[in-house]
Amino acid sequence: MDAGYEYEIVPLDMPDDDPRWAAYQDIFSFSFLDNRPSEDETARYRESRRADGSWMAQVTTTGQGLEGREAIAGFCASPTTINCGKGLVDALVINTIAVRPSHRRRGLLKEMMRRQLDAAVERGQSLATLTASEATIYGRFGFGISTHTHPIQLDTRRMKFRDDVTVSTGRIEYVHPSFLIDHWARIVEAHQSRYRGAVAHQHGHFLRDTGQWDSKEQGPSRALRCAVHFGDDGVVDGFALFTPQGWDDTPITTAVHKVCAPDQSVNRALWWALASMDLVERLTYPLAPPGEALSGSLVDPWAVEPKEGDDPVWLRILDLPSAVAQRRFDGHGDIVVRIKDAQGYCDGVWRIWADGDDGTAERTEAEPEVELSVDVLAMMWHGDRTASQLALSGLLNGEEAAIGRLSRLFQVDEPPMNLATF
Repeated sequence: MDAGYEYEIVPLDMPDDDPRWAAYQDIFSFSFLDNRPSEDETARYRESRRADGSWMAQVTTTGQGLEGREAIAGFCASPTTINCGKGLVDALVINTIAVRPSHRRRGLLKEMMRRQLDAAVERGQSLATLTASEATIYGRFGFGISTHTHPIQLDTRRMKFRDDVTVSTGRIEYVHPSFLIDHWARIVEAHQSRYRGAVAHQHGHFLRDTGQWDSKEQGPSRALRCAVHFGDDGVVDGFALFTPQGWDDTPITTAVHKVCAPDQSVNRALWWALASMDLVERLTYPLAPPGEALSGSLVDPWAVEPKEGDDPVWLRILDLPSAVAQRRFDGHGDIVVRIKDAQGYCDGVWRIWADGDDGTAERTEAEPEVELSVDVLAMMWHGDRTASQLALSGLLNGEEAAIGRLSRLFQVDEPPMNLATF
């Protein structure tokens, strides 16, 4: 980073009327082709950053056209947790990164990333995660795609569950999204605790899911609808968020934004309620996980049509021994791997061993059996891809038998599922 640039932390305790709030937020608004933030939008942003305990960093400089020392790059990150199959693991989530176009290719992104990842390691966070807006940026920093989604369309006229599939008999009710305010955290945390690969929701998700904020409307949402499921004990144990798309399109469509229930029988009951709404002929859903389970539950599985997939969550392994110790292993065995990591966090030769649920990673002088880069290891971490699948793409080097052993070591019994993107 050139001498004219300065890296600094933007304090969360700035007064509410400090103009630096809007200036910092506008770093990202400009880069993501949005308008300058309104006062209400800045207020929601300030509320979320404080609630999440975020770390807000920026790079400033002086020069022609700038008003004194001005922020031209920003990096916002927050603490989070990730389900790695063995409880929730403390991690870093990178919310937003941006560099003004006139200051690109000067090492600013690299410098901000290095500082944030170093700080995460010092805090004992073994993993970092993000959602990428461009596919080519983050692989060079060691991030790999760790969970996919497979958007679906459901023809409601063909929806019927098989007789041998359990659907919860609890009560469904349609409520204002604000009804979720007292139930939301408990349900999303229960969902995250249930499914490997799930990342914790943040305060911005809470504001959107409860209808308190809609960025398009710049205020409370008027379009968002909500269905909730009450268990036999009267406790809310699942919800679905959706928006009817009106009468202009044929077939008449409702966009489903989130179906959140730790229990799959409750999940099915919510889908049945959505499909049973009058006039609605099609449901769309962007967050179906790999190996989505809904179609297999139906008499006519072709009622669910898969659409083009997405890769909303990327993962970066920062401390391999800690990360391995915090991951549940469904496979057994050991293998020696050479991990290439340009940033140095995991670079070297490691023996990875697993027995039962537990695993260990130790540096070794033994000859490596498989070579791979740290971003490829991230692709295997939650079981979204196997080592053998990645080898077909040319991403691992080693004997076929060794790659097969690595696949079996990192195999998972159940595919990952995540509802939080950033």
